[in-house]
Amino acid sequence: MNKLLLIFVIFLSCSKKTSAQNIEEIKTDLWKPIILKDWKETPVINNRVANEDDVNEGKAVYFIEGNYENHKPYKINLPKLAYLTDFDTKEKELVVVIQIEETPKGTVVGYRNLTGGNGAGLINEFKILSEEESEKLIK
Repeated sequence: MNKLLLIFVIFLSCSKKTSAQNIEEIKTDLWKPIILKDWKETPVINNRVANEDDVNEGKAVYFIEGNYENHKPYKINLPKLAYLTDFDTKEKELVVVIQIEETPKGTVVGYRNLTGGNGAGLINEFKILSEEESEKLIK
């Protein structure tokens, strides 16, 4: 079910006007690698749900077109470092969380990979680190 939701979220994040070539250009420019010591500078949105401009500017991974009154921002100040756990392999990856929205289907997290790229998943796939835990990682 998580993979189906992820495919749905990725589908929603792509504009109808965006061609395959434009998607690759956006991915290359916006979703480049993040230097760990500079992770706090990662663009994000806070206190509202994302829109198409946020995705195009690299501040969000997905947006919901049309009526999204059932979506609301998750009460947290972003960005945050988090460990994303792959439930199949149990491998953990350090990511930067840039977006969290509560939906009727669950709480969805948008993140940036430190190695470049982005993704989305359900909140139970993430362990969001405290400020103290994050500081220890960059020292």
